[in-house]
Amino acid sequence: MRVAIVAGPYVPVPPVKYGGTEQVIYYLINGLKEAGHVPILLGPGDSKVDCEIVPIVEKALFFPKTKAGLKAHKLLEQKAFRITAKKLRELLPTIDIIHSHGYDLTAFKNFPNITTLHNMIEFEHVDYYTKRKNLNFASISKNQQAAFPELNYVGVVYNGENPAEFPIITEPEDYVCFLGRFDRDKNPHLAIQLALSMGIKIKLAGKIDFKGEGYFIEEIEKYLSHPLVEYLGELDFDAKVELVSKARCNLHPTNFREPFGLTVLEAAYCGTPTLATARGSMPELIEPSRTGMLVEDFIEGRNNIEECFKMDRTYIANRARQLFNYKNMSQQYVEAYHKVIESHPRSARSRHGMRNLVEDLMLRIKSTV
Repeated sequence: MRVAIVAGPYVPVPPVKYGGTEQVIYYLINGLKEAGHVPILLGPGDSKVDCEIVPIVEKALFFPKTKAGLKAHKLLEQKAFRITAKKLRELLPTIDIIHSHGYDLTAFKNFPNITTLHNMIEFEHVDYYTKRKNLNFASISKNQQAAFPELNYVGVVYNGENPAEFPIITEPEDYVCFLGRFDRDKNPHLAIQLALSMGIKIKLAGKIDFKGEGYFIEEIEKYLSHPLVEYLGELDFDAKVELVSKARCNLHPTNFREPFGLTVLEAAYCGTPTLATARGSMPELIEPSRTGMLVEDFIEGRNNIEECFKMDRTYIANRARQLFNYKNMSQQYVEAYHKVIESHPRSARSRHGMRNLVEDLMLRIKSTV
């Protein structure tokens, strides 16, 4: 199966530092290739993946760090979207399905398509999704679907990475960690407050951009001079793994309906339990009292974190590796692809199949000449 994987123009695949969606796309491409399929990435030209790359921008745009940069960023984004549409139209004769990770596929509604919902659905998105009920969607948790059940969901596909790239650490160091965006959705200041209230060292890392403008200055900077607080900035993959693998516990004080929570999975691969507020997908990722604790808020969390320290880190790692990995994820997407293609109008499927058959024949003829 030939699959057009449409990424955004914002972050290269895989990401050099922060970029959960792009990390997932990278592992999906690997899983599809290992299963014998042919993914084609439409994304930033500076991506480094083992498949054909169709550039929609020469280099990743990245998001501006302040709102002042949004206007210029929007113009570059719109140009990238126009190029994406052009490149996709050119690819149609050679592919079986389009898999978008955020790009609007309305113009391609008559071609087999699927869009993964990577972000939270908010009121500002209601009209957008209401007009796109004729598209096919995959959610990354069951909870995510409850926010907008009217969409045409073709499956729940949990994110997965390659567990082999994460060490299992059974004897952690004496600190807790936070990894994620610095904004009021992620609430890292609550992680700091919990750690300090218990006299525990905390290491923090993550991205600062326009969505959290002002938050870092208002809520985080005042703690940075404390001897128990270590701010590491935005980390690359190896440094991120080093952080979460050696922590006694990963702190996840999420303040929104989080669709998945990739850092919770990454910590679990290493055997690190997570203390999280029980919102969004967290009850689907965390097995209470076995792989972490779910609490209503971090005041309650203060009374539960010691239990996290006592958990069996080998069990945590084995469970995460079995349930959430890139092979499972890619197989579930393949099943969704087949479901979409089979539900496509018979005439369109017939034309599509004939087109591929003709191309295969032409390739064979050329190879014999």
